[in-house]
Amino acid sequence: MKRFIIILMSALCFFASFGTVAQAASDNLTPNNNESGDLGITIDGNFDDWADKTKQPMKFPWDNDNIKYASMLTDNDNIYLYVMMHPVLSGGYTNFQPSGYTLNVGGKTFSIDFNGNQTVKLDVGDKKAVALGIYDNSTGLYETVNDCVYVANQYINQKMGDGKTVKGTGYVFEAKIPFKDLKGISNTSGQNISLENNSLWSGKLHVTGGSTGPVVLASTGFVIAIAAVLKYSGFNFKKRRSA
Repeated sequence: MKRFIIILMSALCFFASFGTVAQAASDNLTPNNNESGDLGITIDGNFDDWADKTKQPMKFPWDNDNIKYASMLTDNDNIYLYVMMHPVLSGGYTNFQPSGYTLNVGGKTFSIDFNGNQTVKLDVGDKKAVALGIYDNSTGLYETVNDCVYVANQYINQKMGDGKTVKGTGYVFEAKIPFKDLKGISNTSGQNISLENNSLWSGKLHVTGGSTGPVVLASTGFVIAIAAVLKYSGFNFKKRRSA
């Protein structure tokens, strides 16, 4: 029995370390990779719920001026997107970009647009709800979804050529893309999700959806470890029951 307890404790230690590794695999995502069950994001054009979210400066390699701060996150129901136009220098590109977004979910691609591929003109401080457009590249079907996107025009701090700080303006938008409107996507758990826009930046925003896989794997490993302990310790269920 003493030998059994020692081996069992070793198995428990193994399980604890496995669980830590599984959690680390979720925590060590790149800065723009975020996955959570409770993001606290409301698409209302206020943008304050993005204050604590990691944003990645997206740009072209040859252009260090026209920065777009972007974030993409997921929960069980939606993909959330935030893009703020924030060029370093006054006179950079600050317009709302309504088209050119390619979303890839587990190898299936969708073309995403906003406001019917039309930009907007807003006074500083104003916001506007616009439509979300989803084009399924595999079926050719197009769907318009409302109440999922807000765009606003806001003040931003910029630099003049001489280094002087000035107050400029730039557009920002937030969006949610419901998984239920991405036809042909049966299960997002564990799938790689990426977004690109070759009109705004090079590279992609990435999210790895679902942390269930590593947790299930850790639990399976624990069961296997316990089975091994029982086997090699000589534990016999039949003898225990007959006793």
